[in-house]
Amino acid sequence: MESKTKEKLIKKLKEIGVVKKRRVNLKHAGISNFYVDIKKAYGEPKILDMIGKCIWKQIDKNITCVAAAGYGGIPLAAAVSGKYGLKLVLVREKPKEHGMNVWIDGYMPKKGDKVWIVDDVLTTGKSIKHIIKVIKKTDAKIFGCSVVVKRGDGQTDIPLFYILGAEDLL
Repeated sequence: MESKTKEKLIKKLKEIGVVKKRRVNLKHAGISNFYVDIKKAYGEPKILDMIGKCIWKQIDKNITCVAAAGYGGIPLAAAVSGKYGLKLVLVREKPKEHGMNVWIDGYMPKKGDKVWIVDDVLTTGKSIKHIIKVIKKTDAKIFGCSVVVKRGDGQTDIPLFYILGAEDLL
């Protein structure tokens, strides 16, 4: 990403207070002295668009679908899907206990589809690994993953890209 774009994004994210400096429990990584709340940016259309454009620059242009899970990933995936004409794959944390009892809502990827995963923050990689596990069952090919902020050392077995490191926002 161009340093000018990166600096502008950092400035905007700091202005809206995405980093909370206090002791917090993280979903998969224990306790931290700060929290990165990228979801605050989803309420700001210009910032969300800026993030979407940064992700688009990372995505393989042969991708047919974008996938995400949870409140951190789904709004971001929907923004990228709508702006760039990609099918939207919504992965549940667990199957619905009513209705069709499915793991995936939205578009169901199939063999021949090329999927890109998006998420807000990477800490341990557990959420992304869950999405990978669910999508692999569809026979679609996963090409990579983009996250807005990489705050931990989470590893995946797919190419991983990030826009900012946590240190950029502290």
